[in-house]
Amino acid sequence: MTVCAPASVDELQTLVRVSERIHAIGKGSKTALHRRVNGAVLADLSALSGIIEYQPSEYTVTVRAGTPVRDLSAALRERGQYLPCDPLLPDSATLGGTVAGNLSGSRRYRYGGVRDFILGAEVVDGMGRAFRVGGKVVKNSAGFDLSKFLVGSLGAYAIMTELTFKVFPDVPRFRSLAVDYTSLEDALAAIYFINQNIFELDALDLIPLAGRWRLLTRLAGFDETLPRRVERFSAAMTHHTSLLHLAELDESATLWDPLADLTGAYLVKVALSPKQVPAFDHAITAAQRRYGVGANVAWVADEDLSQLVDALKACSLTGLCLRGAVQSAIIGAPLENVLAARVKQVLDPLGKLV
Repeated sequence: MTVCAPASVDELQTLVRVSERIHAIGKGSKTALHRRVNGAVLADLSALSGIIEYQPSEYTVTVRAGTPVRDLSAALRERGQYLPCDPLLPDSATLGGTVAGNLSGSRRYRYGGVRDFILGAEVVDGMGRAFRVGGKVVKNSAGFDLSKFLVGSLGAYAIMTELTFKVFPDVPRFRSLAVDYTSLEDALAAIYFINQNIFELDALDLIPLAGRWRLLTRLAGFDETLPRRVERFSAAMTHHTSLLHLAELDESATLWDPLADLTGAYLVKVALSPKQVPAFDHAITAAQRRYGVGANVAWVADEDLSQLVDALKACSLTGLCLRGAVQSAIIGAPLENVLAARVKQVLDPLGKLV
């Protein structure tokens, strides 16, 4: 397997043109995404790294695709800002990999995921052509927004070389509460209650524990208002849901990392709705799991991939495998997307990008 590290967009264009098959990688933090690469050239984009343009007053930032998430997060933090889609694997992932895999953490609950914060991109397609899609400003009318189409594309349509995001001001204080319920049904009823009220939670995850289910909730704000908001939220949950126990938790580096406790050989992301959780959870009770973003995303780790694939198919769900040796990163119910096939034909008619 040949690994090349282009130092510029020109070098990447040349590499694409002379290669029969090519696969882009960053830091390699999501091993299962680098599948079907036998005989393909690996394009290591680590050299295409760094912040190109940051305008804190305009709340926009442009970076090269190989930029580590931690570098951008540190630069934003210095100006009291952050990327609300909360990129996953912040210590090892790149921005290009975050967009290609559509990987957001728990904090995306309040404002949305990667697709909601990408403004534009520069790419190299399967023909070696370099061009820009989208824009560099929040208010932009650039026709078909291909930059959002790149989110979750796994590099199948074009190799991203530059990305522009909108960012938000962050808040200085956080308070996390554990709200425990006897049953999954009671916990989901509490999620519906939360979603019908204006609590403005920063994050909301659902975790199975021994003999109970825990809603992990987080509020964010300022010293002047946050204590009262926490008090109102706690009172509402006590009076309007069938909770078993409510307690405040200490903030820690792993508390809001949805993958921190998932240690199985295979790690899979599943997009679903809260209504689909009971049937899916019943089928994967032996697996480690956490339901993030108000139970709209499942993170599942298991030693037996075949059992998980069967569960996904039975529930008509599709998963994205992030870790483990797999033939395809997409597992479970098959995806059919006519528009995606048409875009692939236009941008990569020779099928070079894998």
